Amino acid sequence: MPPSSAPSFAPPPANRPAPSALRFFWAAIRQLDWRARARLLRILWLGLRLALPHLLRSLETSGKGGQRLRWLRPGSKASAATAESFHARQAERLCAAFIKLGPTFIKIGQMLSTRTDLLPLAYVQALTALQDAVPPFPTEAAWQRITEALGQPPQALFQRIEPRPLAAASLGQVHRAQLPDGTEVVVKIQRPNLEEIVRLDFQILRVIATYLERRPRWLAGVKGADWSGIVAEFEAMLQEEMDYEREMENAAQFRRNFAGWQQEIYLPRLYPELSSRRVITMEYIAGVKPTDAERLRAAGFDPMQKMTLLVRAYLKQLLDDGFFHADPHPGNLRIMADGRLAFFDFGMVGRITDDMRLGLLDAFFHITDRDLMGLVGDAIALGFLQPGYDPAAFREAAEGILAQYKGKKLSQLTFSELNATVSSTLYNYPFRIPASFTFVARALMTLEGMGQSLSPQFHLFDVARPYAKEFLLKRATAHVRDQVIGKLLRGEEVKVGWEKIWNVARLAYRTYVKRQPASLPAVSDPSPDAAVSG
Repeated sequence: MPPSSAPSFAPPPANRPAPSALRFFWAAIRQLDWRARARLLRILWLGLRLALPHLLRSLETSGKGGQRLRWLRPGSKASAATAESFHARQAERLCAAFIKLGPTFIKIGQMLSTRTDLLPLAYVQALTALQDAVPPFPTEAAWQRITEALGQPPQALFQRIEPRPLAAASLGQVHRAQLPDGTEVVVKIQRPNLEEIVRLDFQILRVIATYLERRPRWLAGVKGADWSGIVAEFEAMLQEEMDYEREMENAAQFRRNFAGWQQEIYLPRLYPELSSRRVITMEYIAGVKPTDAERLRAAGFDPMQKMTLLVRAYLKQLLDDGFFHADPHPGNLRIMADGRLAFFDFGMVGRITDDMRLGLLDAFFHITDRDLMGLVGDAIALGFLQPGYDPAAFREAAEGILAQYKGKKLSQLTFSELNATVSSTLYNYPFRIPASFTFVARALMTLEGMGQSLSPQFHLFDVARPYAKEFLLKRATAHVRDQVIGKLLRGEEVKVGWEKIWNVARLAYRTYVKRQPASLPAVSDPSPDAAVSG
């Protein structure tokens, strides 16, 4: 099912103000079908129930009418309630609301469950239940799905299949089973009516994205994202994740990419003859989540070493393969008894083109050389900076960002902090994060959140730096080699990037000969030797 197009609304004439939020939503709702309108009302109702306690508590703590409004909260004494207990209750309500709203919102909750930069710890901890502890659907419905998908009832296909799910997630649930030859497997079964629910949700999300792009100024940072593009990419990813045959193809690609990592990375075996678009059967793998520090230490593993392995594996996916697992929450990862990292659930993947990776390479060198105008060119080429900006003002803003981190080591920075600083500083410029990079950033912030849950001293930049340089060097060397061979040996009309050849040589020198301290460049020093080393 291809993603639907976003609602189209004619822009207001230049001499008339943009329509109010109420008028916009009224025009948008009229384009929804009646099922989507009913769904929207349910979402708004649950949202209001979540927001009201925050509003009342704010009024009570500020003294603005709090005494008169306290009676609206049944059985509650806000003055006696601590902030911790209040947020704990609200976190549980938020988790319950996502579950009530179903698969799309459970998936959003999973994304938020590792974002310690966005939500207080109480909310992050409550939302982790959405990773693999979502309420299951009835066993009878699961058996019916297997029969419809595979042509036979489960009792005829498996020697044993447990009626109680091993785990339940946003799009389906998993039952442990045994093949006739005694092999232990798990069977993942898609939820009933999933496609219709997702269709309605994305009708609504497209309306919200269109609104945010037209009237963003009430919410700081809205301008820093391509909201319609993000929703479209999220929908495309979710549609792909709902197709288990595509998931098997993704897993096969991942297995080929990691063929040389067999001592460190493991992928469970799939059984295509017992799989379809709605059911997938795979090898059962026992293990520990990479965020369960206590159980990892009990098994004799250093949790931070395993986190470093996960970061290395992701850098390979992003910088070397251009094909990455886009849903890296702990429920999709396990540390096996032999220490290998096992990946599950390849329904949601992202792709980065060669041009995008080479653009990131150019940006890397412009950062190390503190070449601000070179970075502006990279931002335009990669789609971050739109036409119509003031070069002088933008350069001043970029220098201001560098000045904030003058002399800081990479071990003192977090990816989430840097992302927030860039977004807020460049809000007044035509700066947008392209949809193609949104899920890259989300994956990196998810990894950072997982690492910081193990240790507050975990910093993604610091851990990733040496491995990122190696992957960048390998990628850049391959690109330059292909250019030179095409030009000299095959006589192709290729414009050799001599600047890239020089950059590759410098990166190799800095990586293997002259190791520089990992600190950001001082704005006042134009020397390349004062630049970031990785």
